[in-house]
Amino acid sequence: MATKIIMPKLGNTVESSVILAWKVKPGDTVNKDTILCEIETDKATMDVPAGEEGTVLALLQKEGDDVPVLAPIAVVGKPGETWNEGPEQSPAAESAGVSPKSPEPVRQSSEASTIAAPPSAQPASSGVAHQAVSPRARQTLSQLGVGLDAVAEGSGPGGRVIERDVIAASQRIAASGSVAETRANLASDANATGASAQTAAGATAPAAPMSSLARAATFETGPEFEAVPLAGIRKRIAGRMRESLGTTAQYTEHSSADAERLLALRARLKGNKNPDVAAITIGDLVLAAVLKVLPEFPEFNAHLEEGALKLYRPVHLGVAVDTPRGLMVPVVRNAQALTLTGISKEVKRLAQTCQTGSAAPDELSGSTFTVTNLGAFGVEQFTPVINAPETAILGVCAIRPALAQTEKGIETRMRIGLSLTSDHQVIDGAYAARFLKRLTEIIADIDIMFI
Repeated sequence: MATKIIMPKLGNTVESSVILAWKVKPGDTVNKDTILCEIETDKATMDVPAGEEGTVLALLQKEGDDVPVLAPIAVVGKPGETWNEGPEQSPAAESAGVSPKSPEPVRQSSEASTIAAPPSAQPASSGVAHQAVSPRARQTLSQLGVGLDAVAEGSGPGGRVIERDVIAASQRIAASGSVAETRANLASDANATGASAQTAAGATAPAAPMSSLARAATFETGPEFEAVPLAGIRKRIAGRMRESLGTTAQYTEHSSADAERLLALRARLKGNKNPDVAAITIGDLVLAAVLKVLPEFPEFNAHLEEGALKLYRPVHLGVAVDTPRGLMVPVVRNAQALTLTGISKEVKRLAQTCQTGSAAPDELSGSTFTVTNLGAFGVEQFTPVINAPETAILGVCAIRPALAQTEKGIETRMRIGLSLTSDHQVIDGAYAARFLKRLTEIIADIDIMFI
């Protein structure tokens, strides 16, 4: 019996994945370990194995498609075997010469080869069942001001309306409104021009000048812009940032710490014969300082979820990483138990997996406090966005000279900038200020911490 291969569900927050490339074609013979395709989630790039032995009968999705989790992507069976496909047959299946038939029964399995019925169309009416809309889609409906009746159909499993359906509906509404307005303006300009050309007693008057809109239309030789849809990890980042700002009361406090001893310690470490010690960076040292402060301020190593503040004992430290695919936040598990060299090595390992797209899902979730560093770009201060459901995030800024009052008088000292964003729902301004003050003290005396 032919088996439909479904898009795997990789984590509780992943609603869909993008098919980057097919590794097989219809007619190919596969075994359980054969890689069918490469997919991209909001966290990483991964391979999808067939999980079945047989022949590829059809590919149900195209490269570049953003496919909901648990939706069918391919069919594997015996050569020449017929199989049933639902009415919403994908273009990929049509191109393979497969004709649509009645859907086959749903069979559940824990393997990737689970048979799943294709998503059914969602009626375009306000009578959509309450349970047919995902929580994230409902939140997006509210944020974008879109009515559920504007969503033509749900592309999730079983016709479930998901976030991308709401965004698509919002874009359709915006586009139709823009077109209607443009046509109205053009018609108004044309009527005004025609009326001004007619004068009393049949006299001929100079034609009225063309409107700027008409001139733009006349001299246009190509599209004014290229619309690039947000997809894959970029789309997920956009959603997370919007959700974070929409569900928290964020504010940012800026400070700086004396970095003279920080720079001196880094110079000594760089000259060490042990390559692991020599590779320790300024960023690694700041992370070590953060780990020293967090136990003193437990509300910062916490999650705010469903009205409850979860205070964590271990520190699962998130470290923001800039990658060609977008911002990723790998997690250093139980960071408080690591040595300085251990922190340095783990951060570099995780950054490498993010850069290559090989990070595992569990390496990119579950952080309790996050640090993001823009100091290498010369940024003196910025406003980092909280990695919800965390309660705060620290931004590390550039080291620069500044005047300071010392025992010797006014001196120029090197100082490192720090930007702390906190959630005012659980962290008041004075408490955040005390956190920053304590952190600056530890950084100023960083070499003493490691004696």
